Amino acid sequence: MFRDLYNSDELSKYCLKIFTGKECSNYPVIQHYINGKLNSDNYYDDSKVLFTSNVVKFDPVPSKPKNTPNKKTQLVMPCPQDCPIVDCNWRCLKCEQNIEYGYNKRLYCDCGESDIVHCKFRCNSSHHTRGYVPFESDTFIKMLPSEPPEEINILLLGETGVGKSTFINAFVNYLKFDSLIDAKSRNMGVFIPSKFTVTDENCEMKTIKLGDDDSNERLGSVGASSTIGCKSYVFHAPGNKHIRLIDTPGIGDTRGLDQDKKNFEKIMISISKYKFLNGICILLKPNNSRLNVVFRFCVQELLSHLHKNAKDNIVFCFTNARGTFYRPGDTLPALKKQIDELKERSNVEVKINKDTTYCFDNESFRFLAALKEGIAFKDTDELCFAESWKKSVNESRRLIEHFVGCKPHQVEDTISLNNARSIVMLLSKPLAEVGQLIQTNIKLIKEKQSEIENSDKTIEDLKDQLYIPQIDLEPIQLGYPRTVCTNGSCVRTLKINETIVKVDYIQHCCKRCYVPFNNYLKLCWAMKFINGTCKECGCERNKHMHISYENKQITIKIVNEDVKSEILKNQSDQEAKKAMIKECEERQTRLKGEQNIINEISIKFAQFLRQNAIASFNDAYAEYLDLFVNEEKIKKSADPRNYDDEILKGLEDTKKSYLDQIDLINQAISNDDTCPISPKDISDLEQRLYALPINGQTLKKINDEVKRSRTNDFKENHYIPLENSIGKNGSSLYKLLGKFSKKYFY
Repeated sequence: MFRDLYNSDELSKYCLKIFTGKECSNYPVIQHYINGKLNSDNYYDDSKVLFTSNVVKFDPVPSKPKNTPNKKTQLVMPCPQDCPIVDCNWRCLKCEQNIEYGYNKRLYCDCGESDIVHCKFRCNSSHHTRGYVPFESDTFIKMLPSEPPEEINILLLGETGVGKSTFINAFVNYLKFDSLIDAKSRNMGVFIPSKFTVTDENCEMKTIKLGDDDSNERLGSVGASSTIGCKSYVFHAPGNKHIRLIDTPGIGDTRGLDQDKKNFEKIMISISKYKFLNGICILLKPNNSRLNVVFRFCVQELLSHLHKNAKDNIVFCFTNARGTFYRPGDTLPALKKQIDELKERSNVEVKINKDTTYCFDNESFRFLAALKEGIAFKDTDELCFAESWKKSVNESRRLIEHFVGCKPHQVEDTISLNNARSIVMLLSKPLAEVGQLIQTNIKLIKEKQSEIENSDKTIEDLKDQLYIPQIDLEPIQLGYPRTVCTNGSCVRTLKINETIVKVDYIQHCCKRCYVPFNNYLKLCWAMKFINGTCKECGCERNKHMHISYENKQITIKIVNEDVKSEILKNQSDQEAKKAMIKECEERQTRLKGEQNIINEISIKFAQFLRQNAIASFNDAYAEYLDLFVNEEKIKKSADPRNYDDEILKGLEDTKKSYLDQIDLINQAISNDDTCPISPKDISDLEQRLYALPINGQTLKKINDEVKRSRTNDFKENHYIPLENSIGKNGSSLYKLLGKFSKKYFY
């Protein structure tokens, strides 16, 4: 302790004094005073991270990076004082974070970047006695890696509680040790802190805690989702090779569906840091004979976020498989059924065979941890877990061999898909609303046209009526998103004027609903899982709508000043009427033209998702059109004498035309006859919608409100195994990694 305290600087500036005049705890503590003021009640505990780490001191302090390199690696090198530790991980003295090297003679930490000549080192060895020591510049450069490592990147996905964190800890130890016997005699590797309870031979409960506390893991909440954010764990293997396991929060998060949405956003952000993924592991429990709603949602949601190019990189890893004889168990038939349904809907085959299914039993890792804590077990127990360890090591080897033989999935494809998918989903309801608005405004134009045609008024009388009445939509912010019922028995109609009726959604079935889109209403609290009816109103789920804003209808007067001026110049009443009628006809034509463009672009949106996503989802645009068709039927039943069937017919025709085109697109996709639509095309199409002369700005206003209403840091841990921590002669899997030639890594 005193050595650590002394070595906190090049020269000791500390005064140590035994002070008996202050009541303190039952064990000795060091209190740290600066200029006579207490800075720390327990200096060693407060600074334990630094006192137990290998520390770098920068002078001058790092500056803000100008251009952060795409490739960085954790700084791993010996101490310049020639201390016995061969390779050390290094932390910054100031920010206490791991230091990375950018292959550009610069070091990086949370403080910023620094030239390699501006740092001094102090390792944690008891042999280190000289404070902070610099490297000779030439020596330092020679020791730094000259090129980035070859990498295998593996994304881990799965339901909450499936055991992703335990899988990572166990996997690291499978890389180090071929057998449980070998692992018992060495230090086990712990990437992720965890804790669990075991019962000893006296039936006493004992808590086993592994690793240090981590803000990314919640260890204290039983039944809560443990992993909070995304984090990658990098295992350094021989031959400058890295295996990166990307841990993610579980799907079906105990904090609710809104958290699931945020978790998927975190996953997309985290993988965007990498150019490629060699493998995507979907972790499952082996004994789920029935796919419940949440389970089906998890698998469907995971696959709908992945580009179809990733289908050959997907494998299914079954955890806790000892109880199912190291086989997939009852989960497999249910999983195959869902994957078959996926193939039928999306024409994308995700293979389930021996090469894509892997069975692990990571309880052997917990058994090892319990042994290390002195828990006694019978010899038969140890034999059982030794066999489990051996089988899991073999599965790990098979998994790595499979991934290095796969063509890596380019992450950009999945990121682009999700960006475009977000655009499509956000626009689906606004597009349907504008479609309904267009039909309403066409009706108003026809009424105005009929009024002029049947009028016997003079130009002077018509002077104040040289406008076309139209409806515009003004989105109004809601306090919380909600689920409302659109069934006729659960709404009321409000008369805006003689011919315009508005449907008011008065039945709020879920007043604070955080499902992301209408497609996810099956997961709304108000919906029964079994029959899909609403707990609050008893209506079917498809009669409900998720809303995050409401549209206020505003009546406006469209005046074409050029036409008005021309009419007022004419002497003939008949010519004035003809000019006004012509203006009405032209606006009708423009509105119909914009509706055609909206349909055309909506079809391209659907085509893009069907061409690129592994799992397609329900057509949101068509669903919203259904809801608005239903809304018009309610208006008609409320005032059948004054209702104009043209609005309802227009919406039904719009939907029919759209679905007919979708059928043609699906057929063309099946026959590979369609031209691919790129993510850039989706972005361009969005801007084309906003550029529509009549409805573009209304559409943008609504979509901006959608985005507004839907309004973590990513870290990476490296594990560099020291030679004396690897199993005898190195594990077979560890040595295997060094044998893979460069062609297998990217």
